[in-house]
Amino acid sequence: MNRRALLQFRRIAVAVLALFFLVIIAGTTVRTVGAGMGCPDWPKCYGQLIPPTDESQLPPDYRERYVVAGRLAEPFDPFKTWVEYINRLLSVVAGLAAFVLVGYAWLRLRAYSRILLYTTAVPILLLIQALLGWRVVATYLAEYMVTVHMIFSVLLTMAVFLAWAQTLGLRERSLGEEWRPYVLLGWGSWGFLLIQVLLGAVLRSAITQYGVEAGLQKMVFYVHRSFSWIVLFGWAYMQWRIYRDPVRLPLARRWALWTTLALLVQVLSGAMMAYVRFTPPLQVLHLTSALFAINAGFMTLYFFRNTAYGGAPQSFPQLST
Repeated sequence: MNRRALLQFRRIAVAVLALFFLVIIAGTTVRTVGAGMGCPDWPKCYGQLIPPTDESQLPPDYRERYVVAGRLAEPFDPFKTWVEYINRLLSVVAGLAAFVLVGYAWLRLRAYSRILLYTTAVPILLLIQALLGWRVVATYLAEYMVTVHMIFSVLLTMAVFLAWAQTLGLRERSLGEEWRPYVLLGWGSWGFLLIQVLLGAVLRSAITQYGVEAGLQKMVFYVHRSFSWIVLFGWAYMQWRIYRDPVRLPLARRWALWTTLALLVQVLSGAMMAYVRFTPPLQVLHLTSALFAINAGFMTLYFFRNTAYGGAPQSFPQLST
């Protein structure tokens, strides 16, 4: 029964992850098309459960009625309103699916403490994420709030990834001193990726404030661009080292490959935005691939240390070779 329950839990976790990434795509779309204030109130939209489709359906003084942070509500735009509303609907569906995941874990998998730990973290993070969503609207899209909101979306997906990983029958490997440079390389590459994403948030703020052309002349753009190559080449080397590991690590190899591919998409989409055309679809692709790379890189490092193959230290080729 436990085997069937673990398999069913794994399927639910994959569905929840898919929904969470749909929410991330919707959220980045909201940001890139400037639809963050498409619904000036929260959790309703213009005081309605289902938003209007035409300005005539709103009271004449709707801009004064829905003042946010001392600023009039934006003129009604049905496209922006429904983009934001769909983002909220997807968030609700993903939240309900997450509670199904938590309920199933507590009903069928109480013997697995780590599964309970990671799944119980999900509703707590969801509550914080919902409150942050309210603050994003209440502060009229303050950049720091948008960035914090984005970071918590990553924490949510990572918690579900970790819960999913507990169903794979892994065990932790012992790592000796010879592994230290390798581990530092992996976590260093992952840390640089986090910095890269935060630099991207600062760049986005500059572009919002000064416009695309002026924003891409700011120093933060050149730092952000340079970091992208550091992250890509650092992680590509990390992936090569994983393939040279004498212990068979299929999960770590697979996630390392997905991380590298996501980073390639991120770099190429960034280059196209900088030197060809700065378009919303490229912005969505750029940010979504970065957030996926953060998750995939973390899972690579997790599966490098926790594997179903071999628990003893192995001889390992040094980084200097």
